[in-house]
Amino acid sequence: MTSFAASQTLAASSTTWLFTGVGVIIVAVLIAAFWFGSRRTQNKPMPPQEPQPGSDSWQPPEASQGQEPTDPEHRA
Repeated sequence: MTSFAASQTLAASSTTWLFTGVGVIIVAVLIAAFWFGSRRTQNKPMPPQEPQPGSDSWQPPEASQGQEPTDPEHRA
């Protein structure tokens, strides 16, 4: 085996370890991000259980309160 072929084998081996290490780091970061995001979701307050005013309406908020819309082109 020539020194050139030996150096190519060594370079390929080190490149394989480099890609494996980078892949492991990326997977670890993705798992940590998922874990952190799920913990943040668990700590969010629950939405109110009583019905909210206008929750069953398709009208914008200013129309549901009896106010006229401010945009003149919005009028029917």
